[in-house]
Order: sequence, then structure tokens, then C-alpha cells
Amino acid sequence: MEKELINKLKYLINKKKSLSQICEELELKDYEVIGIVELLKQDGFLADYIDGEIVKLKRPVKDNDIYQVPTNSENLKLCLISDTHLCSKYDRLDILNYIYEKADKRGIKHILHSGDFTDGKSKRPEHVYELKELSYDGQVDYCVDKYPKVEGITTYAIQGNHDNWWYKSTGSEILKSIAKQRDDIVYLGSDYADIKIGKIKIRLFHGNGGISYAKSYKLQKYLDGIPIEDMPQILQTGHIHQSFYMKQDNTHCFQTSCLEDLTPYARSQGFAGDRSCWWLDIESDNKGNIYNIEMELESFGNKRVRR
Repeated sequence: MEKELINKLKYLINKKKSLSQICEELELKDYEVIGIVELLKQDGFLADYIDGEIVKLKRPVKDNDIYQVPTNSENLKLCLISDTHLCSKYDRLDILNYIYEKADKRGIKHILHSGDFTDGKSKRPEHVYELKELSYDGQVDYCVDKYPKVEGITTYAIQGNHDNWWYKSTGSEILKSIAKQRDDIVYLGSDYADIKIGKIKIRLFHGNGGISYAKSYKLQKYLDGIPIEDMPQILQTGHIHQSFYMKQDNTHCFQTSCLEDLTPYARSQGFAGDRSCWWLDIESDNKGNIYNIEMELESFGNKRVRR
């Protein structure tokens, strides 16, 4: 299919045009448009044919509490990020933009974000001096405007404890507000969510509390609490601003670090300043069993990233 036609179709769906209007604009029959949408759904595009119209979906369809993102490919490429802490004076938009440009070049269509999308606003008095935006609306506008947007890439994200500070103080889910204004950002809920891309089940988990005496301890304890039938094939976690990989039974576990420079508070607490992301290339059979996974941890220093 021609890329120009596909982009125009997506544009018309995003603009909530009726099926008859879409057919007229594209000079196609209704069954041709519906057929193209069905193919796009298999590529993860969030739209469906419902009650005679093409409807844009804000979230993937949920089945047994698992978000379903269809794909025909048995080769799944992902980028895993976390703890961007946007609106902090220490956020690293340069790294974020670099990651999305690189993901586009690698043909990656899904980026998973395991929480602390924003820096929020805590009750710690000195926190206000670390923020670019102090208000809820200001942080929403900043993220909607500044977060990278690349055609064909969808970001699936959960809220972390920093994001949830807004919920505690205002009763509003800030990431939900951001996603409403960005068709390429999908909000999956607070703290954890299960998503199935093709046949690969992935759990996003943020967590809270401090760092344990061993990096893997909290992760192992968390896995021990998941029933066997609910166990994901990939577990992605955030919060502790450190990265590492481990495999427990049939679950590949990726602790994802942050994309923020070390703040004065983090420095005083002895936290690591680990800025990195995971690049994954996963091969599975037609039942979703992973038989090969190539992983690359890309780390970023304090210098600005050149694009």
C-alpha cells in the first residue's frame, strides 16, 4: 500500500471523519477502507470498524485484563525506557529525541515506558526549585508539546510514583491527560499493566520505596508473588534508576534506568545516575514462545546527545 494513502487515512480517522467522508476523500469503496483498517490493526494501529463507522481507539482492546496489540510478525523489535521525569530541570529531552530517531531508523513501532513520565510535584519543599513547570496544566502542556513524536511509533506507558503525586493532590491522572492530546501515547494505567504485543506478554511495573541491598532482590520478590498462570514472558520495571537484566524461569526481566540527570535530592540519597535504554530484538514461534532475544543496553553520559 502507498505510504501517502495510509498516512491520509490515519489523518482522516484521527480527525473523526465518517466512513462516507473517508471514502470520498480517498476515492475508495467502503469495503476497501475497512479492509485497509483491518490490515493496519494487525500492525498495531488503534482503530476499528464499529457500528458502521471507523473509530479511533484510545487504548488497545483489553482481554482478561491484558491489553492486546495485534501484529503478524514473529520478530518483535522494542525499545524500553523509564523515568523520564519530564518538567524536571534535569530532564534529558536530547536523549529522548535521539532514542526516538534511532527507533525510527531501526523500524521499531512500539516503545514501552515503565513510569515516572513526569517529575510531578511532591510535598518536599525544595522540589519546586528543581521543576521547570510547577502547575498540573503546565506539566501537561510541556509533555504534549515537547515529548518526541515520530510517525509510526506508539508509546505505551504507565504512571509511576512521581506521576501519582498529582493524583494524590488533585485527583487527576496526569498521563491520562497527556495521552488525550497525543494519539501516539497510550496510557495503560497506574503502577503496572499487562500488554500483549502479538503473542508476547509483557508486564510494565514501576514500584516504589528505596533501593534494596542487592539490585535483583526486589525484582525476585515481585516475581515470586505473581501466579504461574499470570507470569509474563517479559517484565519491564522502573523506579530505581538502575539498569540490569536477569532471567527467572521463563521470564526475561529488564530493570530500566532513567533519562534524567542526577538531581540534588538523588545525589544526597546516594542514588546512581544511570541514564540508559534497552533495545530488544525478539524472535518467537507462532505460539509466542521466545527462542531468541538479542538485547542491547545503550548508556548515556552527562554530555548532550548529538543528533
